[in-house]
Amino acid sequence: MYTSGQFAMMGNVGRKALRIYREEGLLIPVMTNEENGYHYYDESQLSTLETIRRLRSIGLSLFEIKQILNGEANEEDIVKSKIKETDSLLKDMKEMLSDKSQTSSDVQAAEPDIRSFERCTCLYIDENVEPEKLGMSVGKLYEKAAKAGVQPAGSHFVQYDGLDDEEKFTMRTCLPVADHFGDDMVEIYESGCLHLNFRGGFSKVSDAHKVIHKYAEEHNIVLSDRAYEVYNKDMSVDVYHSLK
Repeated sequence: MYTSGQFAMMGNVGRKALRIYREEGLLIPVMTNEENGYHYYDESQLSTLETIRRLRSIGLSLFEIKQILNGEANEEDIVKSKIKETDSLLKDMKEMLSDKSQTSSDVQAAEPDIRSFERCTCLYIDENVEPEKLGMSVGKLYEKAAKAGVQPAGSHFVQYDGLDDEEKFTMRTCLPVADHFGDDMVEIYESGCLHLNFRGGFSKVSDAHKVIHKYAEEHNIVLSDRAYEVYNKDMSVDVYHSLK
């Protein structure tokens, strides 16, 4: 048998990854020393670890991998589904690059409107990461919804609070779901927001915030310290900035 460190080295993974696989029930040690808490694996488990690494490398979630390892899902079917998702994503990316109808000047000329942020009940994760890493939390939210047996009821979004005070600044990634209530849920609604649908790409969404702030200044509209970014399947972003 091998200690966690030895097994991680042999499987070419980090000990943190091994711990996550253990906690998620993907790869359970064959023995735990009750005196020192050390975990031990045997050589036969290396093939399972290699399967986990291979499936992770093509983007499968831990939840999907666990289903495969437990015989609850067919590996070929899930991989085919992942290929379909990737093809669809590539198509969307190519369309975004080839779409010249929305230029930078179009974005600057776009005029925000005032509307409500519709009421929704969401699963959520409070963030303590940079915005570019939010995709990891989105995947966890979809896994959480799948485990709870509920369907997403809209596009995921990020809620920013405390924009005017660094010490109070927070981010929350949310996924609207239907027919689910519990401690892990939050209901969100804003009666009045300055809104803009932005089609310049997720990475340039800051341009939409600039347009909103400029419009607010020109029309004497006072914004609060809360904003939302809704990431749509058509690669557009609906930006909402709540009003005071």
